[in-house]
Order: sequence, then structure tokens, then C-alpha cells
Amino acid sequence: MTSDTDWLDFQPHKQDLGKVLGDLEADIMTTIWSIKSGDVKTIHRELNKERKAAVTTVATVLDRLHGKNLVQRELVKGAGVRYVYSPALTRNQFDSTIVRNVFKGLFESFGESAISYLVQSTGIEDRDALEELRTKLEKIKDE
Repeated sequence: MTSDTDWLDFQPHKQDLGKVLGDLEADIMTTIWSIKSGDVKTIHRELNKERKAAVTTVATVLDRLHGKNLVQRELVKGAGVRYVYSPALTRNQFDSTIVRNVFKGLFESFGESAISYLVQSTGIEDRDALEELRTKLEKIKDE
């Protein structure tokens, strides 16, 4: 079974959502968060206000995003059969997932060095507060 975050590949040198998604995936997610839901043609029309892409490409990327559990889709029958897509996560939930997984990766790879950096970079001068933060970070690392 695959994880809901198998799509996560953090690339710190890229911009915004591009740090974890392809450029077109990021633009489509931004569009879907903006419009809340829509079929391929609606999403394509909104996306093309900022960036040009073929409707078939948008459909392919939406299918990929659905496979990554980032968008939900509902089959709608009416004057034709089509999928209506909506975000599976709010932007805040998405961001929290990224942060949690990046820190988890840092803790797994760099352990004490990552914790020490975080504690030292806070600017907190109260020793008790620093120790409490260190304890909480250790607990997160061990989860």
C-alpha cells in the first residue's frame, strides 16, 4: 500500500508549490484551490488566464493529482459524462503535510543536529522554555 504522501519530493531550491510538485501540477492545484471545484474545461479556462496549457494536458495532470490523493473527483452524468474535481486538502492542510514530512525527514537524517539548529535559531533566551522546546522536538522525532 502506498502512503498519502508518496508524491512528496521536497526540492528547497524551487519556488512555492514547485518545491513539492511539478510546475504545472502546482499551477493546477492553485487554480483548484481558487475556484473550489470544476470540470476539466473549467479548470483549463481558469488556468489559461495565467498559463497556457492544452486541455488534454490539464486532464492528464488532474488524473495524476487524483492518483496522488491531492484532488477528489466525482463522475457527473448529464448532457455528457465528466469528472468534477475539487481539492482533497485545503491549502493549510497541504502546507501542514509538507512541513510535517520535511521535519520528519530532517529528524530521520540529521537527528540531534536538526533539533539543535531549531532550538538555537528560535532566539528564545529562557532556558526552561528552550529545554521544553527541545523535549517537544525530541518527542516529535521519536514518533
